[in-house]
Amino acid sequence: MAWFALDDGFDTHPKVRKAGNAAVGLFVRLGVHATKHLTEGHLDGDIVRDYGTAATIRKLITVGMLHESGHGCLRCPQPADGNFVIHDYLDYNKSRAQIEAAREAARKRQNRGRETARANRNARDSERILSSNSRQNDATFASNCGQNEPLFEDEPAGQEGLSRRDTHEGATVVPSPPLPSQNYNGADLGRESTGSTARAAEPDGLTPIDIDGFSLTDGLRRWAHRDGYATLVDLDYETAQFLDHFRGNGQRRPNWHTEWQKWIRRAHKWATERGRNLPVLAGGAVIPFASRQQAQQSETDAWFERAMERARARDGAQGDTA
Repeated sequence: MAWFALDDGFDTHPKVRKAGNAAVGLFVRLGVHATKHLTEGHLDGDIVRDYGTAATIRKLITVGMLHESGHGCLRCPQPADGNFVIHDYLDYNKSRAQIEAAREAARKRQNRGRETARANRNARDSERILSSNSRQNDATFASNCGQNEPLFEDEPAGQEGLSRRDTHEGATVVPSPPLPSQNYNGADLGRESTGSTARAAEPDGLTPIDIDGFSLTDGLRRWAHRDGYATLVDLDYETAQFLDHFRGNGQRRPNWHTEWQKWIRRAHKWATERGRNLPVLAGGAVIPFASRQQAQQSETDAWFERAMERARARDGAQGDTA
């Protein structure tokens, strides 16, 4: 928007006082018209005659506030025949080029302001969405951890016979989680269990262990050795227990490698707790638990010793009779 300029001494200027109120009113209307249409003070004759009477037009021309074609003012341009020009218009008002440049600068400022406001709004929206997603993911993760955590007792198992952390094959180096149901038919490591059925992944991203195709990789072995878990944990045996457990109960997880690492950490913790409760011999030596292989060998040796004792007893009895 452009403005037709009048200085603060306009009302007492001799030309204004001499022209009278009616002619000055016409002058103001003509000045606003010229500014609105960017004519730089040039006025179409029909517009001038439409806005004012012949008397008011003649008064403006007489006092020098308006010029008609052929005027003698050296400071003002000549209008076309039948048209008029406002005296000294460009001395007080901006030219067409100046007004257009100012409008273009204002348009660019508005565009930059809008772009900045839009960028700030998008940044706030993105930050709000990320914060909301983060809180939702944290809540979902905490909920899944609470629902899927195996229900193991915190207290160490008693020493009177086998506990639920021992296997049906005898005491092991590392206490293991509970065995699956007796109705479950175990399968070899790396193959799908005959008692489990592969299911498609759910929309929540959780999958049964057979869908994920879990296997004990070299990377997982390196992790267990690097962090010291393999010193007390039989990785192959615990992996078999891990597969049997989750195939048997049908639980689902988002990442089975992470779940296996949690299993190994828990097994290592139990092994450490067991180690604190081992009997100590004179001199500080600790009696270790026998491994599964050692337990089987010990039972075989004991059976062989009993058989040899019976054979020696029979031989001794026959010798006494003879």
